[in-house]
Amino acid sequence: MVSTGLNYSHTIGIASFEGRGFMNPIDIKYHDGILYVLSRSNGSNKNNRISAVTLDSEHKFEFANWGEENGKSILPTSIAFDKNNLLYLSDEHLNRISVFDLEGNFKKSWGELGSEENQINRPSGIVFNNENELFVVDHINSKIKKFDSNGNFISSFGSFGTTEGQFNYPWGITLGKNENIYIADWRNNRVQKFDKDGNFINSIKNYGEKAFNRPSSVHIDEKGYLFVSNWGDDSVVIFDDKENFIYELMGDATLSKWCKEFLEVNPEQSSWRENAGLLDEEKKFWKPTGIESNEDLIFIADACRHRVQIYQKWNLRI
Repeated sequence: MVSTGLNYSHTIGIASFEGRGFMNPIDIKYHDGILYVLSRSNGSNKNNRISAVTLDSEHKFEFANWGEENGKSILPTSIAFDKNNLLYLSDEHLNRISVFDLEGNFKKSWGELGSEENQINRPSGIVFNNENELFVVDHINSKIKKFDSNGNFISSFGSFGTTEGQFNYPWGITLGKNENIYIADWRNNRVQKFDKDGNFINSIKNYGEKAFNRPSSVHIDEKGYLFVSNWGDDSVVIFDDKENFIYELMGDATLSKWCKEFLEVNPEQSSWRENAGLLDEEKKFWKPTGIESNEDLIFIADACRHRVQIYQKWNLRI
């Protein structure tokens, strides 16, 4: 018997250019009852931001809105907390890592465009290790680079290509047991695994009889289970702590609290939705990206539906 080990809980989100809601959420981080949701927007409507919301859909505040000055962003890609509860934000347009406190106050930034070891070119995924060192997926340079929390270069691994240990448009990153490094190797349609020093261990290209199609993000929960956003096929693929395939999740969304409130004051929109005949399709993921978890819940950024789908964990098993 195969079980997802997940029960759908609820959805947070609505398409919004500012304030309550999201615009193409691409990453999520959870901290002390608050979800920090990174809206990438599309680069032209200038609605990117980080929104702080509670699990019961209360919008608290937002920051890192559009702009080139310190504390702003243009094409944000990922967020990560360090050991001091500072939130780091990568921006592939500005080639910059920006740092904020829990209230969204700007603290510092660093980053320089280029192909040298201490430079970055369109950074995407970021994650901290136990030594408070930051791994940055250097997207265009096809490298994984490690910096200290102030941006001083430490080491790197990887190169462009299709063989083991090489990358073609790498995007997401996460750390697992023994601080093994998992990379969503987007254009090579695989997830690659390395030890903490960047030595290649293995790659995952298939789940069951299917092959990955543009994996964008990876996440490992506290039990060691691996979650992969299979962006090209609009699904999230789940593996156990031994990398055995468990289930492909397609999405189960119901209307969020914000959507219900919107439809109550705009009843004509409800009729249009029903007449379109797409209510079942609305439940499914549309370009899922960032994945986050706490002890009880899994959070999945459903980018093109401008929402976060939330699942309760119980007993993931085969």
